[in-house]
Amino acid sequence: MRHTAGLAAGLLVATSAGSAEAGCLRQVINRTDHVVVASQDGGPGFTVRPHHAHPIRYLRSGQVDIAVYCRAPLDESGLAQQQPAFRASYATVAVLDRCYVDIDGGGTQPVALNNPRQGDIVVAPYELACPPLR
Repeated sequence: MRHTAGLAAGLLVATSAGSAEAGCLRQVINRTDHVVVASQDGGPGFTVRPHHAHPIRYLRSGQVDIAVYCRAPLDESGLAQQQPAFRASYATVAVLDRCYVDIDGGGTQPVALNNPRQGDIVVAPYELACPPLR
């Protein structure tokens, strides 16, 4: 009887561990006067307006791309036609309820990774090649 109960408990633990998924809700935070565009795993980009945040959900390990566009005068079509002042890609790790951005050495300015929480991405105004706004 003990053997059967122990086997059933072990099978239950193994089954639940095998079906576990990652799932973390974090943020891309824009602390600049400029526009941040982010995308996850090559998907469509989302815009983070100046001094706002946008949620990002990590369901599996992958990649996050970040671009910062300086605020500029609009052209006749109503769009600001320009290249990003900053662009970077970061590997993300998502295992169960542990999610973070893999720094993999090197500097990240103007982006702070895993701050204030593991997996958060903060874009700060430091080191941006944007002209000052008047």
